[in-house]
Amino acid sequence: MSKTRLRIRFTKAGDLRWISHRDLARVWERLLRRAGLQLAFSEGFNPKPRISFPTALALGIEALDEVIELEIVGEFDLAMIEASVLEQLPEGMKLLEMRPLEAGLGKARFIAATYRALLPTELVEATMAAAEQLRQRETIEIERDQKTIVCNTQDPHFDVRVEDGYLVFSLPAIAQGSIRPLELLTCLGLSKLLEDGTLLQRTAVLLDEPSSRAVQIASEATVQGENF
Repeated sequence: MSKTRLRIRFTKAGDLRWISHRDLARVWERLLRRAGLQLAFSEGFNPKPRISFPTALALGIEALDEVIELEIVGEFDLAMIEASVLEQLPEGMKLLEMRPLEAGLGKARFIAATYRALLPTELVEATMAAAEQLRQRETIEIERDQKTIVCNTQDPHFDVRVEDGYLVFSLPAIAQGSIRPLELLTCLGLSKLLEDGTLLQRTAVLLDEPSSRAVQIASEATVQGENF
């Protein structure tokens, strides 16, 4: 039976930010069933639904542009799928984009995520100074689980600044494990910010995916190889 692979961008706001990453996957499973769609499953002794997130979102962080990729059984009109899903969305979740992925296109690679938090007025000036000091460093080193996470501040996807009263920052993906938002807040002297009730939002998930041209070239190379 044919399958349809989709990438969906959505929000996770309000009370929904308090459900775990694993529970969010279950929300999508139930949502799709109620919408009359059947998730495709992996093969083997322990089949699992073909549903994945490029990166997990920590508990308590609101998402303004989250990404999920999933595969459903059958071929459908995209407008029909979107209409069915929209009817089942829980409070705090909005559908931003839904698009089919080309057959043979590999999974998108997570490269960075951007965040923001509205600062209390009394913390703006000190945070601006701390952000400037952080940008002047060549690297940021975080000790976690007996290993050192090193982030190059010259990475094009790293940024930290204060803009219109918001702390705005971007954290790149790092092979040995990316810096977590709370770890960056601690570097800025803001470890208590979230405990004091400030809302942290993930504003975007940035992806690097194989282009359709790359898929075409790989396909052509395979055909040429078969001709020899």
